[in-house]
Amino acid sequence: MSAVLIPQLSQDQIDDLAQLFAKALTPGTLSWLGTATLGIDVLREEGNSIGSTKELAQRLVTRLAEKGAVEAAVSLLRRESRQKGYLSLGLDEIMAGRRFHPGKVQALLNTYEPFFNSDEFQRIYPRVTCTVCAVAVQDEIKGSGFLIGPDLVLTNFHVIPSYFKASPNNPKVFEQNGDGKDLKFVFDYRSEPPPDLSGAQPAKADSTLIVHAADAWLVHARRFRDWDGEANATMPVDKEFDYAVIRLASAVGNRPSRVSGGAMRGWLPLPEVAPGYVEPRRVLVFQHPEGTSQKWDVGEFVKLDASSTRVWYSVSTAHGSSGGAAVSANGALFALHNAEVDATLTGLQGRVNQGVRIDTIAKDLVDYAPGWQAPAAADDSAVALWSLTDSIDGARPVIGRRVFRENVALMTADRGKRAMVVLGDYGTFARFTIALLQRLVGNQVPIARFTPSNMGELTPPEFVRALLEQLGVERDLADPMPTVPETEMPERWLALDLPGWVGRQLARHAKVQPGTFPAWVAIDVTAPAHAPVLWKGGLRDLVTGLVGVRDAGQAVDISELRWVLISTTPLPVGGATRLEEDLRGDLDAEDGFVECMQFAWRAIDASAPIPPNWLVGMARKAKAENSKRPAAERFPVRKALANAVTDALNYVPRR
Repeated sequence: MSAVLIPQLSQDQIDDLAQLFAKALTPGTLSWLGTATLGIDVLREEGNSIGSTKELAQRLVTRLAEKGAVEAAVSLLRRESRQKGYLSLGLDEIMAGRRFHPGKVQALLNTYEPFFNSDEFQRIYPRVTCTVCAVAVQDEIKGSGFLIGPDLVLTNFHVIPSYFKASPNNPKVFEQNGDGKDLKFVFDYRSEPPPDLSGAQPAKADSTLIVHAADAWLVHARRFRDWDGEANATMPVDKEFDYAVIRLASAVGNRPSRVSGGAMRGWLPLPEVAPGYVEPRRVLVFQHPEGTSQKWDVGEFVKLDASSTRVWYSVSTAHGSSGGAAVSANGALFALHNAEVDATLTGLQGRVNQGVRIDTIAKDLVDYAPGWQAPAAADDSAVALWSLTDSIDGARPVIGRRVFRENVALMTADRGKRAMVVLGDYGTFARFTIALLQRLVGNQVPIARFTPSNMGELTPPEFVRALLEQLGVERDLADPMPTVPETEMPERWLALDLPGWVGRQLARHAKVQPGTFPAWVAIDVTAPAHAPVLWKGGLRDLVTGLVGVRDAGQAVDISELRWVLISTTPLPVGGATRLEEDLRGDLDAEDGFVECMQFAWRAIDASAPIPPNWLVGMARKAKAENSKRPAAERFPVRKALANAVTDALNYVPRR
């Protein structure tokens, strides 16, 4: 599980990374990665969105290597990854200095694929990874920990033993023995290089969050058991539960895990104390082994130890994993990882690890921790997205767009809602809309993008090939693309035959790579006033068929796709059920500014909310100042208000 950081990637590794990107990422994701790390839009530089994914990946990786930005790119990919799938496994191999062999990675993936792609795993993975942290003492990472409350971290006693001293009245009760500022907790450390804990260097691009302990930081602690995990371990166990609950200086669990807003970080609740113990079949351990970025592995429950206070499980962990969170397959806390087990004790082949039963710790806190009250369940609500970037200095504020956000959420959840038309003024919203869509659905969700020039130049077969290419779908050679039958009208071929073939390719891909869909298609057909977009012959009929418009009772049902049609004039989508967003006139811009500032304020942990009437005044002042600019220098209203947001946030202390 540990990784050795390569100071400079070799040409073999650069080639391997390009090969992995070409296989695991879509052109849209490659373009996002270039924009996020290098400030370039790879697809835009190429002139359109059609081309070889392999060549695109090679050019991007080469430029990342030239600019020393490979680690930043890998970190961003890990933050956005929905699962420990092919991409994550491949990155593990390459960044650990090993050659990338697709067959080996696929073999590893096949072992766990059904588990990785389960709905339950997709639910728990982002929730758990946000709560796990590395624990550092005086700028050196010593182990792991995880949030069990908005400002409470649970870790092992033996991770920071010198910071405890026994009470003079009771040797089993401990007091804090050190300054809380010496104890640092590193969240979101998901790729090398490690963060600079001294503060001498700028923060990492991936927004790693470092929080120190509060002044009165010790809530409760229990000493470790001597020789834990070995044959001569101290028996019986008398409160040697090897844990410490530490209070942080900031309630990070109560704010979003990303500066730009979104889901709350939350915490892993301790179980309610009750008799009995449920033994899970599957166990996952999240950890920071040997001071490296966050890793995790999955294994099987083995048995309880002789004291019944420890559980044994067969997962891969390493030195420095102490304090990691062991959870069951449904995301419930199972144990506090604390040791490796002597193999002779288990009678099993292979590595066996150990954790302290989480219900044992929970009961000990209830019975003995002074004033202990278990934190209530975490707030599952979200601070709505206020920016497209996780940087205050480089923020791209989202002014309004509530209808768009709600529509995207509805289309994601409801397979019956597959199309949305977005209307706006030319040159003001199309690119931002696509970027907003990508941020909302996540950068591992494929989005096929088509420009006005694409729609005027591509023939229907070229459009279909480009669509599958951008979504990363390999065509089934045993099922060739249908051509126009000589005995039939082309209308049927466009409305049914071609869409039906696309549907079969997507359905086959969904079986091979579960969890890929729904994917999105964004078609930009915006045009200046009095300059209509000229669709290539038959392309409008093809898109109508792909969206699923019924014609004489017939329609192709492609549940894998969602469609966003971006236009400057009303765009009929036949008889398809569609959602709409109309940005013309900026009617909600002022309210959007107020909402954006409020969400930004909460996301960056400001101490008090801003009065809404004051924000309304800020919005009106920004609009008035913009209106005084020469016409050629005047911003669209939403852009002017977005600039006002970034100006205001320049005065907010960085977290």
